[in-house]
Amino acid sequence: MGKNDRIWTVPNLLTILRLAFLIPILVFLSRGARLPAVAFIALGIASDFLDGIIARRFNQSSDLGRLMDPVVDKVNTLAVGLLLILSPIYGFPLWYFLFLAVRESAVLVCGLIVVRKRKIVLESNRPGKWSAFFTGVCILLYILGWEPFTWISLWFAFGLALVSTWTYLRIFMKQVKGAVPADQKN
Repeated sequence: MGKNDRIWTVPNLLTILRLAFLIPILVFLSRGARLPAVAFIALGIASDFLDGIIARRFNQSSDLGRLMDPVVDKVNTLAVGLLLILSPIYGFPLWYFLFLAVRESAVLVCGLIVVRKRKIVLESNRPGKWSAFFTGVCILLYILGWEPFTWISLWFAFGLALVSTWTYLRIFMKQVKGAVPADQKN
C-alpha cells in the first residue's frame, strides 16, 4: 500500500473527529446556546489546522485525506448554515446559504469528475482556503450576533467565494483537458 493509499492516519482521524463535532454544534445551536457551539467550532477549526500540519510534517498525506478534508468542511459549513437559516435566532441570509450550497456542490462534483477522469485528487488552492476561512468567520459572527460585522463579513466572504469559484473552474477545465499537472498550486 503506497503512502497515498493510507486510511488510518492521524490527520484522517482528526478529520473524522471534526465531523463528529458537528453533532454537539447543531444541538447547542438549536437550543440557542451560542458559546458552547462556538467552543466546538473552535475545536473543529483547531483540528483542521492540526491535521494539515501533521499530514505535511510527518508525511501522512493521503488521497483519502485530500478528498475527505474538504468534504467534511463542506458538510459542516452547509449543515450549520442550514440550521442558521431554519432558526429564527440567527438571521442568516437564505440567498447566501443557497449560493454556498450550489457553489460547494459544484466544486465537489467537479473534483469528483477530475478524480474519475484523471485518477488524481486535486488539492485545495489558496483562494479556496481563504474563501472557506472567511465563510467560517461570517458564520461565527452570525452565531454570535455581532452586527454590523455580520454583513461586512458576509460580503467579504461572498467576494472571496466568487474569486475561488473562478479559480476552481479554470483549474477544472484545464484538468479535464489534461493540461495541468496534478500538483499545480494557485
